[in-house]
Amino acid sequence: MAKWESFVLVSIFILASLSGCLSDKTSPVDENQSNSEYRKLVTSEGEERKFIVTVPDSVNESNSVPVVIVIHGTNSSGQIFHDKPDLWVPKAEQEGFIVVHPTALVHCYIDNGNEKTVTKWSFGDLGQNDTEMGGLPLCEGQTLANDLEFFDMMVDILKTEYPVDENRIYVTGNSNGAGMGLRLAAERSDVFAAIAVNAGAQSLFIEKPDDSRPISILFTVGAKDHLLADMGLSVPLVINESLINDLSPLIQPLLTLHSLGNASDYIYTETTYQSRLTGQYLFENNSNGNSLRFTVIEGLGHPYNPDLVPGFWNYFSTHSLN
Repeated sequence: MAKWESFVLVSIFILASLSGCLSDKTSPVDENQSNSEYRKLVTSEGEERKFIVTVPDSVNESNSVPVVIVIHGTNSSGQIFHDKPDLWVPKAEQEGFIVVHPTALVHCYIDNGNEKTVTKWSFGDLGQNDTEMGGLPLCEGQTLANDLEFFDMMVDILKTEYPVDENRIYVTGNSNGAGMGLRLAAERSDVFAAIAVNAGAQSLFIEKPDDSRPISILFTVGAKDHLLADMGLSVPLVINESLINDLSPLIQPLLTLHSLGNASDYIYTETTYQSRLTGQYLFENNSNGNSLRFTVIEGLGHPYNPDLVPGFWNYFSTHSLN
């Protein structure tokens, strides 16, 4: 057994004893996934939470490596995203970083008058009764998961039990997972070096602490995404600079929250990425050093496409807390 793996087992016992919170590691479901550890913890409110930690063979106690936390969307799970053969696990093996796949709790909530019971992150709208602002009221008797505490505890375990570069912890997510990622960008910018999300939206219920660190965000949306159709746009979008007028409802809440100005103040570029035409709007705050790169990608719909992974990793590679 490697030295750092022994440290993991000792740390689990100490953490559980001192904090009263369960930190449990079980064997992988699939023996072929020997690099993935199935972890559990219990929050202060008694919620049992699960996440999968994948540590490539190239990672050892002598080198601290980045971490990418991948947040799934509504009615999905960390296991589903972990098992996709062309997303983040193979990229972690290739590049030598740790990848983590957490799972949301099941919530019953009301969406446009319809009751839904699925896994969903408390990204800001969930549990809010003001439906005009996007609120999704909970069903009677339901309790909102404390997802911020879950992420705090999960990150503490990663820092304590794995060889993590604490200056290079990143978050990516899709749809509802993107919304959760954007909440973490606002409320935990001192923990995460950068955020890259797809097909989501910034909740209007989220506020950013005044003294928080400026953080940079990469936001992508597919030109065929039903999210755009839900906004009343004609999809697929024809990529050109004038789209800024239609996309400002998605962009402006992010700009306001992160002190990046107005949707009219941007640098626009068109390029080809993974054989797809993309239009990128870059918003920068030169005094704070943070930016928003809002990118529309030809041909993509709502799902988290494998074509996103190389670009997201390249983006992460240029950002650090220090």
